[in-house]
Amino acid sequence: MSTDGPPDRAPDGARRTRFTERLVCGVLAAAVLLSAIEAFARPSAPWWPFVWQNAWTLSAVTLGCWAVLRTVEKADAREGRPAARPDRATGPRDGDAGAWDGAPSPARSPPSRG
Repeated sequence: MSTDGPPDRAPDGARRTRFTERLVCGVLAAAVLLSAIEAFARPSAPWWPFVWQNAWTLSAVTLGCWAVLRTVEKADAREGRPAARPDRATGPRDGDAGAWDGAPSPARSPPSRG
């Protein structure tokens, strides 16, 4: 079970924040890809500048939306509402499937020859 985000029973605000995080990554990746195309291929289509510039504008807008949602999520956590994310330093919360006990994994020794 993955613990890299809010569990299925997480509040809707946490789900919106997580979705927006993924959207920011996707839009930013598209903007970088379009910039690489701009740098190497120099497209001459009349619509190209509109697409290229708006990809960066959209990335700024989605980043702003994510910042607002994340701030609200952190404020909710400070007010005692359920935390949206498990603490990444200590692993999943108690009762989560596959809970981590906090102990480091045992070091593996190389196989002995002989």
